[in-house]
Amino acid sequence: MLDPGNLRSAAAAWMMSRGWKHKLAKTRGYEQSLFEHSLNEFDVLVELLPILTSSRHYNLSDTEQKILLVALLIHDAGKETEEWQVYVQNPRADRWISHIIPDLTRNLIPELCGKLGFEQLTEPVQRIMAHCVEFHHSRPGKSDGAIFEAMLTGGSDRFLTLAYLVRAIDHFCSAGSAAQAREAVEHDPALANHLMVAIHEAVVRGVSTTYVHSSSQVAFQQKGWRPLLYFSNATIYGADPNDQRLIPTVNEISGFLQAQIDAVISRDVTPLMVGSPTANILPKPDLFAFSESRQYLQSAGGKIGAQSFARAYDREKSRIVKGGSDPRSPGKGKTKADVILAYWKLVKRKGDPYSLEMDRDVARLSVAQPEMLVFKFFKAMVDPKKLDSVTKEGADLAKGLYEKTFGHGSWDALQSTSTLMPAKDMASTVDYFWALTGEAVNHPEVQKLAELPDQTRLQVLIDLLNGIAQEVYASVGRPSPRDILSQNMAQAFVKDIIRPSAGSDIRAFASEQLDHYCRSKPFAGKDNAQGIYLCPICNAPFNFNDGVRASADFIDSPQTHTNRGVACGPFGYIMVCTACYYERLLLQILLGSRPAEIITLLPRLNLGPAKGEQLVRKVREWVEGAKAQLRGESGNLQSGFSLGFTEQAARHLGDRDPFTLESDELLSLFSYRIAGDKQKEREQEAMRRLKEEFDNDLNALGVACGQSFSTWESVVEALIENQIHQQEVKAIRRDVFRLFETIYLICQTPNLILIPLTYEIASGKEEAETSKALRRLYVALILSLVFESSVAIHKQADPVDFQSGMGAAYVPPIPAVRSLIGHDWLHITEAKCWVAAIGAASMLVRDTGLPARSALYQVLAADPPEKLARRIEEAGSGRLTPRHLRLIEQLPGFRRAPEKEVSV
Repeated sequence: MLDPGNLRSAAAAWMMSRGWKHKLAKTRGYEQSLFEHSLNEFDVLVELLPILTSSRHYNLSDTEQKILLVALLIHDAGKETEEWQVYVQNPRADRWISHIIPDLTRNLIPELCGKLGFEQLTEPVQRIMAHCVEFHHSRPGKSDGAIFEAMLTGGSDRFLTLAYLVRAIDHFCSAGSAAQAREAVEHDPALANHLMVAIHEAVVRGVSTTYVHSSSQVAFQQKGWRPLLYFSNATIYGADPNDQRLIPTVNEISGFLQAQIDAVISRDVTPLMVGSPTANILPKPDLFAFSESRQYLQSAGGKIGAQSFARAYDREKSRIVKGGSDPRSPGKGKTKADVILAYWKLVKRKGDPYSLEMDRDVARLSVAQPEMLVFKFFKAMVDPKKLDSVTKEGADLAKGLYEKTFGHGSWDALQSTSTLMPAKDMASTVDYFWALTGEAVNHPEVQKLAELPDQTRLQVLIDLLNGIAQEVYASVGRPSPRDILSQNMAQAFVKDIIRPSAGSDIRAFASEQLDHYCRSKPFAGKDNAQGIYLCPICNAPFNFNDGVRASADFIDSPQTHTNRGVACGPFGYIMVCTACYYERLLLQILLGSRPAEIITLLPRLNLGPAKGEQLVRKVREWVEGAKAQLRGESGNLQSGFSLGFTEQAARHLGDRDPFTLESDELLSLFSYRIAGDKQKEREQEAMRRLKEEFDNDLNALGVACGQSFSTWESVVEALIENQIHQQEVKAIRRDVFRLFETIYLICQTPNLILIPLTYEIASGKEEAETSKALRRLYVALILSLVFESSVAIHKQADPVDFQSGMGAAYVPPIPAVRSLIGHDWLHITEAKCWVAAIGAASMLVRDTGLPARSALYQVLAADPPEKLARRIEEAGSGRLTPRHLRLIEQLPGFRRAPEKEVSV
């Protein structure tokens, strides 16, 4: 029996030793290295062997299996030659170069057989391997010589069978899309009668696409299909035609998709529920769960500090100077005194500005602000305009219950409030609440609720409002928005599935798109019930009921005018389709916030089964390792992890060939050492926080932790080593040493891997966009070479074309950077030199004395780079060294002088 795992490792090592990771195999609108292509064919053959070796098909012997494995691994060996590599990067019709080189093939076969442990195969068997290789681009009439030569040299009567299989699998794995791969099987007799194939294909939207891929694959595999090739937008499956496998329906895939989304949205989303007090207090109504209403109200009460208003008020500094507003004229006052004057006017009271009376009301309004936000959130959660499930009848019930609790007219007063306005909110909500008797809410110890301690009173309010809400929700008897969210999301995302088809009429769909295009322009930027729209994100046509008014919480500048709208007249908010809205909502559920940037990994062309599984595993191991280091669970607190410190990564990489990097080296590559002064500062801050938390009582800390400490220094040492598990101490450790996760993983299948980042890849906040873009490109190149994938690092709002011309790394769409690089996607063959160039530039930056904001770009763009030598000498930071010269030689503009011929 063959051992695919060991054979694959041995084959990979042999190909790497010949530099096949550097060499191109495919360049037809996409790129794939010779290493990737050959290993993919090996993986596909291994997956097909259970079918091909069956007596119902080819009944392959052990020797024939080895022949196929070696022939597939070596069939493109001729592409490693320099002549063919030059040709493929600049093909010309009058200079065609063949990659079928019999002498090279026959010399390499014994070597490869030795690496794979096939030394026992005889010379005639190895000749058959060579014949299969030489025949894999056969054409009728042009390959007769290869056939006769095989016959005359003792080739078996199975030679053509094996050769045709090599050719068929090569054509299958060389297809540019899943549809072309299926055609390659169906039109080739070597596989058509022995393999049944099926496809799932989807539009690449984003994070939702990973779940569409995953759900589709689960559905296919449950019906007995095996994944053969992964494309970024599709997977092609295979099965024995004798088994008569059924293709899953779109509805079946939708069921699996809904189950996966259910698992995602079942997590705690409370931090996402309460929005801005001065904008939309309930920004994500689709996430609202009736059973969690108390949690949301509690979160609203903690959204703003009880002393924030009072701290900002200073009787002396807030006096109005000449040219300012009159403190006796409430309205849009610019001081806290104006707010109190406005409050007095609302409650029909008079008083003197900057008096003790005003100070008392400043304190009252300040401690009441958390309660104001609780009222504000309650108003939203019983509003049928925000939550359809509440219904008008539910809102009427809420009004009755509210006025029964807070008094006549209180409901209308509540409805008159909008965004946070302390004077208005105090008079219209909090004053009603504070005027209630203690006996009315089971607190007979006080006459009025205003006398209760602040936190106790806040909890009483939350209990009252939550009780009203729960009675309303029970009365309407409808599911909460989150209960039906997964179904709505699945219905929206499943429309991205192209195959298997739901049976839609493509002509009708195209006609609808054209109609929307013609009629949508007048409605762009208008929230109109009769509106017809095209989504500005994905270009999908939709009507008003199938769209959502965009907010800044999901896309940048939702009120920005675009050329999709008419040039004149008012422009409100951009409308987006529900699928794009759900896409961004799903990402925020997974992360808890909007990502600053996203690292996207995709197959450069396709991936075989084993390579796909390996990619997912290695990416997951790297990200989990980075997260553990960011949380302070591995390594030590004297080092950090950042993708933005290009200089540190370049120093760690040194003269190492980036093509030889392994995924387990990425963690150390992007790690940096924290300066000693900074580390000492953090240790002192930790000690101060510990003493403050435990009232400078070492014994109290020991009792709380269940450990004994002789000094505060020993406590800090134990804290650094993560040996204390008491909750408050762990929180201090996390805050002081900045132990927060900033990298995440949305990795479902090899088709598409997303790694969101909560920070930009940059060395500093003030760095120019050109330098940030170059750092993103550097990281993308490293990841591309390590994971052998196309890598793009981009903002969520930036469109990236993932379907054409993909190479190693996506070049950020900054004009200066695109002009410097010369491509939208950087080619595999140029990856190594640009890793060296950006790394060298980052190490030269400090010594050049250039402005830090744009120094990285200026060094890379220097023409000629030699002038940097003079600048380093003049910068005053030290003399020019041979190291500087070696780095300058790696910059893209450096022109190496031609070597002179030496005459003897």
